Amino acid sequence: MEAGLESVGAVGTGPLPLDLIGGTFPATMGWRRLGRYLRSLEDKADLIRIERPVDCHLEAGCIADKLVKNGGPAVIFEQPRLADGTISEFPLAMNLFGTRRRTNQALRVDLPSQIGERLTDLMKPDIGTFAKRPWKAWPLAKRALSLPPKKVRKGACQQVRMENPDVTKLPIPTTWPKDGGPFITLPLVVTKDPASGEYNLGMYRAQVFGPREVGLHWQMHKHGAEHAAASEGKMPVAICLGGPPELIFSAISPLPDNLEEYMFAGLLAEERLRITKCLTQDLWVPAEADVVIEGYTIPGETRMEGPFGDHFGHYSLEGEFPVLHVTAITHRKDAVVPMTIVGKPPMEDGYLGEAIGDAFLPVLRFQHRDVRNLFLPLETGFHNLAIVSSKQRYPAQARKTALGLWGAGQMMFLKTIVATGPEHDVKNLEVLLDSLDQNVSIPDDLVILDGMVADQLAHAAPF
Repeated sequence: MEAGLESVGAVGTGPLPLDLIGGTFPATMGWRRLGRYLRSLEDKADLIRIERPVDCHLEAGCIADKLVKNGGPAVIFEQPRLADGTISEFPLAMNLFGTRRRTNQALRVDLPSQIGERLTDLMKPDIGTFAKRPWKAWPLAKRALSLPPKKVRKGACQQVRMENPDVTKLPIPTTWPKDGGPFITLPLVVTKDPASGEYNLGMYRAQVFGPREVGLHWQMHKHGAEHAAASEGKMPVAICLGGPPELIFSAISPLPDNLEEYMFAGLLAEERLRITKCLTQDLWVPAEADVVIEGYTIPGETRMEGPFGDHFGHYSLEGEFPVLHVTAITHRKDAVVPMTIVGKPPMEDGYLGEAIGDAFLPVLRFQHRDVRNLFLPLETGFHNLAIVSSKQRYPAQARKTALGLWGAGQMMFLKTIVATGPEHDVKNLEVLLDSLDQNVSIPDDLVILDGMVADQLAHAAPF
């Protein structure tokens, strides 16, 4: 696990084969598929290929960790070696979002805040301007038209159906020595509400137990767990791998309950997301995904999952979680399987977390008018510390703002909120330390709230 980058083996810098990557991407629409994003990274010399065999057990994760810690490029392992010693037919991609620039490129924005501005434009359209100049409403109408997903008869994700479904044939890494087994770390888990039929796309890590059994680590606060609790019989579930980067960002975004992830992916791509019907389950899945694992869960059935090497070098403990029984696996002909590694920062999830904070700041400012700026530092993970600057027209206004934010979606998991004045530079951590030292009186300014909501993944969670 301590091998340096100089020992990873043969690294190629030549162009990726077109049958692996696909064509170039258009500038006026989303990536549509993962291959276009990978091709764009290569065009910018921001992707390397490792041509020699690399073990999925620890070795691939070690290399990815070294790359992200050093601001290195994305990587494709062309010959990922499985637990039985064979080479998977699917290339393994890692470190796809391991820098701020790469994350912005995946989202096709100069600044993530542009995403929030699109949302707030939809939330509060400029009716006065549109009434006088209707043609100015066309860009907004075009975005609104991109929201509903588009159903297609058959997607690229179903070009090949695995004759004997076997999850262990996919290049799924074990990233830390005490992990309970291989974990799918960038899963797009599709479920739907059994009553309303509304879809949820969540990112819940998934442990591979065997060829046709996968553990689903959806926490009690998540919509996947809510759907499972409401199901009276077998619940259809699909795990999608790959697809356009917009899907990955949608799956981890703190969206309002009335905005499905499929819709948000359409907003990000500025075109309707193509979805197709599963072959063996009553679910619609992203048509451009690279791999789709179809299956079902049984109410009340759980299995011991974990441990899992998690944020800040801690292992998430073992726990009972639902089991996905696999009924089919389909994939693109040129499928690439993306994965990530979590652990001590900086890691990819930190860059994604920062992007989420910046992207949804305009929405928070729309909903909480006192908020001026917000920062979720990579160094502390995006569920541990928020620094918020607030208007200060009257005493304790910033404190009121902080308490309001603690009820805003996934911000309920925050351990600490530091509230500052309106002119404070929230992203300058050195200035923050000076401000805390000079301006804070512990007896007067520190508020401790007992019994708050805790994230099951937090190593200090009381359950």
